[in-house]
Amino acid sequence: MRQAIVYTETVIHSAPEQFAAEAPYQIAVVTFEDQTRLLVRISGQRVQIGDAVREVESPLTYPIFEVIS
Repeated sequence: MRQAIVYTETVIHSAPEQFAAEAPYQIAVVTFEDQTRLLVRISGQRVQIGDAVREVESPLTYPIFEVIS
């Protein structure tokens, strides 16, 4: 699975209709080793700028990452 560093993050409280039942939830822009960035959903523990995160397997169509303990 891919690993990255959190570049920026936010918590969504007022979500679009299809995600309203999941609010509040956290999303982040993460930076990979090659300096590319991607917007991802954060699962589990909340992250902060500079935290190391890794991708987790998910049946969803968007990438899910969690903090590396």
